[in-house]
Amino acid sequence: MMRKIIIAGLGILFAGHTVAQRQYTIQGQFSKMQTQGKAYLIYSWGWTNQQTLDSAVLSGGKFTFKGVVTDPEKVSIAIGDSQDAITFYLEPGVISIKGTNSLQHAVVKGGKINAQYTAYYKEVMAPGDVLSSKLDESYRKAISTPPVDSAFILSLYDKAKQIMRQQDTLKYAYIVHHPESYISLETLIELAGGLPVTQVGSLFKQLSPEVRNTAAGKKLGNELFDTGPTSIGAIAPDFTENDVNGKPVRLSDFRGKYVLLDFWASWCGPCRAENPTVVKMYNKYKDRNFTVLGVSLDQADKREAWLAAIQHDGLTWTHVSDLNFWNNTAAKLYNIRAIPQNFLIDPAGKIVGKNLRGDALESELARIIQ
Repeated sequence: MMRKIIIAGLGILFAGHTVAQRQYTIQGQFSKMQTQGKAYLIYSWGWTNQQTLDSAVLSGGKFTFKGVVTDPEKVSIAIGDSQDAITFYLEPGVISIKGTNSLQHAVVKGGKINAQYTAYYKEVMAPGDVLSSKLDESYRKAISTPPVDSAFILSLYDKAKQIMRQQDTLKYAYIVHHPESYISLETLIELAGGLPVTQVGSLFKQLSPEVRNTAAGKKLGNELFDTGPTSIGAIAPDFTENDVNGKPVRLSDFRGKYVLLDFWASWCGPCRAENPTVVKMYNKYKDRNFTVLGVSLDQADKREAWLAAIQHDGLTWTHVSDLNFWNNTAAKLYNIRAIPQNFLIDPAGKIVGKNLRGDALESELARIIQ
C-alpha cells in the first residue's frame, strides 16, 4: 500500500512539475498609455479564423496574462477593438512587453523563440517591410488623385512582387543557416506551397531533431512523407465546386487529360507572381491533352476580386471556388495550409507531381507530355 501511495504521489509531483514547466506569464507595461479597458490575447489576429484566447484588465498602462502552453504558438495582443497590436510567440516562462503608448512599437523580451523571431524579423523581414511601406504610400497617393495612372499602379505591383521574391530568398537562406530555430520550421511551412515537395523535404530533414519533434514539425513531416490520400501515386480525391458562372464542376470531369490542380487566391502575392508560368505552360500544352483547374481560396465578399484577377492575369482555363477562404472544401480535402500549391494529375486520375513551380513545372511537363 505504501508503495502505491509513493508511486501515486510521484505521479502527481511529476504532472505538477510538467505543468509548471509549461506555464507562461505575459507582463505588459507602458509608461504613457492612457487607455483603460481590456487587452486581448488573440490567435490569428486580423484573419477570418481569429480567435480570442484570453483577456486581461488594462489599467495604468499595465496588464498581465497567465496560462499554460504545450507548444510554441504565434499570437497577438490587441487593445480593445483598435488596430494597436503586437505579434509574438507564446512560450513557457515570463514574457515582458514594454513600451510607451503603443503596442505596435513595444519591445518583447523573454523566451528563446521570441529572441529568434526578433533576430529573424531584423534579418529577413524588416528590409522588405520598409520598402513595402513606401510602396503603400505611393499607391495611396496615386489612387487619391484622379485620373489614376494604371501603368504606374501596375509598376507598383511589379515592385511588390520583386520585394516578395527577395524576402523569399532571405527566408530560404535563414532556414539553411538556422536549423535549430523554430522560426525556420514556421518559415518552411509558409514557403512549402511554392516549393517542390522534394525540396521542402530536404530542408525539413536539415532541421534539428528538437524542431522536427514539435507538434508543428511532426505534422509537416507526416504531410511530406505520408502515403495518404494526396500522396504521389494516389488517386486524386474527387470534389465538386461551382465555376465562375455557378455551374458545378467535378475534378473527375477531366479524366483522360493531364490536369494541374492549382490552389491560389486573388490576394496571394506569390500565387499571382507564379501565374505567368502557369499561363505559359497552359498555352504550350493545352492542345496536347493538358489543362489547368484553378481552385480559389477567396472569400464570399471578394468574388469580384477573384474574377478580376482571372481576367487581369489571363487565366483562361476553368476556375472553381466555394468562396470559403481557408475552409474551401477542396482545400481541406487536399490539406492545403499554404498557397500557392498544386497537384499534377495524370489521365487515369493519379497524382504524379506536387508543388511544381517555375522551371520545375516546365521540365516535368516536358518530360511526361510527348
